[in-house]
Parts: sequence; structure tokens; C-alpha cells
Amino acid sequence: MVWSFHARRLRHPVPLAYLTDRVVFSQSPPLRLVQCADCTHIYRNPRERAETVRRTYSETDLDETVLESLFENQRAECRGQLARLLAFSPGINRGLEVGSYVGGFLAAARERGIAFEGIDVSAAASAFAAKRGLRIHNCDIEEFSASGSFDAVAIWNTFEQLPNVHTAALVSRRLLRDGGALVVRVPNAAFYKGWRRRLDGPLSSLAERLLAHNNLLGFPYREGFTALSINRLLSDSGFSVRQVHGDTLAPVADRWTRAPAAVDERVTKTLQRALQHRWRAPWVEVYAVAR
Repeated sequence: MVWSFHARRLRHPVPLAYLTDRVVFSQSPPLRLVQCADCTHIYRNPRERAETVRRTYSETDLDETVLESLFENQRAECRGQLARLLAFSPGINRGLEVGSYVGGFLAAARERGIAFEGIDVSAAASAFAAKRGLRIHNCDIEEFSASGSFDAVAIWNTFEQLPNVHTAALVSRRLLRDGGALVVRVPNAAFYKGWRRRLDGPLSSLAERLLAHNNLLGFPYREGFTALSINRLLSDSGFSVRQVHGDTLAPVADRWTRAPAAVDERVTKTLQRALQHRWRAPWVEVYAVAR
């Protein structure tokens, strides 16, 4: 379904590699999603083993031109994310990004003169970022150690793909100073569930558009968070949630996309950003303070 939604709008045949993270994902789609009756969290069942998850991402190897395209797109989007993080926590001098990939956020932070370093399990992506003078440690968060503490830990569009989100939250707390900031950007399980049930009703066309433009139509993620589940998780890990920002997925239209499809995406996401705030949005950034 996701493939047909995009492919019929392509201007020219597009190299398959350029569809990475759009209609081709680095992991198999979930065979089953379940929801916890207690905390309302959505997750894949059965869960993959931690080593399987790490291997999936560490073995990803894309062409240099694809990585360059991803880097430029991410850096442009990450400038807005950085601005929101600095508005929440102005005194950041040293920060850590988990899941840095090609380094778009690290580059945006460097532009503002802020010392952010990153960690990522992909050796190819880490090497790509290193060529641009960005500091990325090729490891996962459980293996990472640092001298001194950080003022902020940012986990953009990665938290929901980690092998163990509870462990990741606990390690983030250990790495942060007291009063330090944690931000996680995650898919909104309540948005997904609410619009998923409308795919078979009179609003099916709108539901497909809203879900597909935000990469939620097939829900290729291991976790989906609700206000209850993320608040409970972070509270149990030593954080106090202070702020939530609702958003859409970053724009995906590029030179391969036909003009009507690019306009459709832009209009849809503009309206969503204007009308769907906080936990009504498809993606949420949750800002918390280390207790």
C-alpha cells in the first residue's frame, strides 16, 4: 500500500536506494502490533532479540550519494529541532545525540557553536559523518561511556527503534547532569490507532494520506508511545516530563517527486502542524528534565 501511494507519483524511475526510510525500510514490517491494556503502549509482538536489532542497523550500507542526500535533508530539518531544544534548555554547552546516523543534527548544532557528539551503530554512517569533522562514536547507548556528564541528550526518530527503551532511558539519565534535558521524538501510538481504524470507513482517503505522509501507514517501528506510556517510562527512569511538541514527519518530497505529490505532502503537513498540537499530532517531541 505504501509503495503504490508514492510510486504512481514519481516523475522518473527512481533508484531504489533513494527510497530508503520512505517506502523501503531497514527492518521487516511488523507481523503483529499489540497494545498494553495498562499503559496503552503499542509494540511489536513477538519482540526481536537485542542482537538482531543491532545487527539490522549496523549492517546498513548505502551509497555515498544517498548518504549525502540524507545528510542535507536532515540538517535542514534538525535546525528547527535544535531551536526547540535550546528554547527548552538554553544553557546547553555539551550534548549527546543517540542515533546520529549521517550527522545532520550534529552539523546543525555545530553551526550554532554547540558541542554535540553522537553515537550510532552504523559504521558506514559514522565514517561518513567523521569525514565532515563530526564526532560520532560507533557503538550503541548501552556500550557508551563518557568522562563527565552532558547538559542534554537528544534521541530524534530513534528511541522507538532501540532494543530496550527502558534501558536507554536509564543510561540517558546516568549520562546527564542533574537538571539536564532529555528530548525524545517518537511516533504517536494514539494518532496511529485512531486513524488506522478509519482506513475502512468514509474517511479512508484522508486516513491513508495522513498516515502515509508521516510514515505510519505500515507502522515500521518497534514501539509506539502514548502520553501515558512515555510519562510512565520516563518517570520511572528519573525524569520529569515538562513539555510536549506535536509535529509531522520531516518532508520527504525531492527531485524524484512529481509536483502534485510534493504539493499534497506540503499542504497536508502544514494543516496538521496548524491544527494537531501535542498528542493529537502524528509525531511528538517529549522534553524532560533529569531529577
